[in-house]
Amino acid sequence: MKRTLRRAPAVRPTPRDDLEPRNDRELVYAARVGDDRAFDALFYRYRDGVYRLSLAITKDPQAAEEVVLDTFARAYRALARLEPDDTLRPWLYRVAINESYDRRPRGVAQTPLDLADELAMPDDGSPARMAERAEDRRVVLAAVGSLDDKHRTVVVLHYLNELPLAEIGHIVGAPVGTVKSRLHYALKALRVHLAQQPGFHIEPAGRSAATGEK
Repeated sequence: MKRTLRRAPAVRPTPRDDLEPRNDRELVYAARVGDDRAFDALFYRYRDGVYRLSLAITKDPQAAEEVVLDTFARAYRALARLEPDDTLRPWLYRVAINESYDRRPRGVAQTPLDLADELAMPDDGSPARMAERAEDRRVVLAAVGSLDDKHRTVVVLHYLNELPLAEIGHIVGAPVGTVKSRLHYALKALRVHLAQQPGFHIEPAGRSAATGEK
């Protein structure tokens, strides 16, 4: 049964909207007293990130759209008790992860995750190399999908949504050291997997920007 959000944001904020400079705490407090535009601003600020995260976990575009709706529906119902600092993102992403795990993969749908830039050789811009890069992305997507939930989640949060390690730890409920360890293990597993793929070229293992480990 497809779920719907009873109250959908009505106005898309623009970069010139006077709400845009306000932090999430200010927007939550404004929405709490009936300012619909404030909740709209939160929705459009984090909609894409929630969708990308859910799509990477569920591998199902329709399920990811449902997760977006359900995540913000929960946020709207929880306005009276939400007390974010400057950002609501960790709370939203925790909800999205839980909602996504409730919708296990229902088919084979590629996600937009592109770790090829981290793991593959630089692109020289030629048509042949562009075609090769497209195949690289397909292979990388399959490799990421082979990771277990806890390792795939930190990879998606760090490389797809570009979150800092401390915030990832807050979202997944783990110390920063554990997040680093999971990223290190995940990248090592990805390199091993990708090194076995015919014609896939990866750089030699070196300094990891995420973990600082060799």
